[in-house]
Amino acid sequence: MKIRFAIILFAATTFFTSHLIAEDQALGVLDEKVSKLTAQAEDLQFRYQQLQKTLEKIQADLTQLRQAVAAAGGTSPAELKMLEDRIAAVDAARQKDRQAIIEQLAKELSGTGKSPAIGDGKEHIVAKGETLSSIAKTYGITVADLKKANNLTGTDIKVGQKLSLPK
Repeated sequence: MKIRFAIILFAATTFFTSHLIAEDQALGVLDEKVSKLTAQAEDLQFRYQQLQKTLEKIQADLTQLRQAVAAAGGTSPAELKMLEDRIAAVDAARQKDRQAIIEQLAKELSGTGKSPAIGDGKEHIVAKGETLSSIAKTYGITVADLKKANNLTGTDIKVGQKLSLPK
């Protein structure tokens, strides 16, 4: 009877231990995804803040121009239109980035997005606004390893450039 109980106890312990290990591994993968999403969100938030500052500067310039024109006793519709067009362009870019942030986060959080495999020896094509640092963060590698894998001496990269990801 004691042997049978010991066997059952051993089997149950093994079963629960294997499930705990599997859950721990799953949590590790989720932690990694959350870290990557956090880094991406911080990068996008930084870019959004820069666009917001640019928009505020343009709006201040427009206000100054209106005051100067009013003080001079006339208006320059061409100059006003030019500044208003710049404001509209910056605002449109800001809205586009905002929508991209929302869509990317929704895709990643829903689990339908592909998260990059770490060190799988594949390639990455540089997109507008990316830096070696942001690419390295995305793939969980160091900038030094990324530079070494691509024989880069500096940090200059170009949009459309193919970068090999180290294994």
